[in-house]
Amino acid sequence: MENTKVTLIYWGLSLFVFLALIPWIFNQAIALYSIQALAIYGGVIVAFLGGIIWGREGSSTSSKNLWLAIGFSLMGLGVSLVTLINLSASLILLILSLQAFLYFEKRKSTYFQANIKYANARNLITNLVTICCVTSLAFLYNPYT
Repeated sequence: MENTKVTLIYWGLSLFVFLALIPWIFNQAIALYSIQALAIYGGVIVAFLGGIIWGREGSSTSSKNLWLAIGFSLMGLGVSLVTLINLSASLILLILSLQAFLYFEKRKSTYFQANIKYANARNLITNLVTICCVTSLAFLYNPYT
């Protein structure tokens, strides 16, 4: 089961990388759609991660954690909605959301703490997606495009 989770995490990363590379290859019209898709996809992922908390069993499931799960799900929705108004702000909010969830998971998830392969994959993927977001922000503020 752990290998499946790790494999799916890497497959999810591939779409982030693909969407982050498109702006640097194609024209600006396609680039903006690609960055919007990256931010919306990221928002969906944050909402999904928030929902994972509901399925956890054991001592890590508390009333506070369930409220945090709702908060992460709403942050994911917020990232997706802000994308329609301010693309840069949505990418920054996405970075903050992903890093906050990783921090939460490191502190509260017994599964994260017990499965080193999963923990390493989650750390790596969160940081690589953050790099994808920063790369997209760099494209948006690139004076040569």
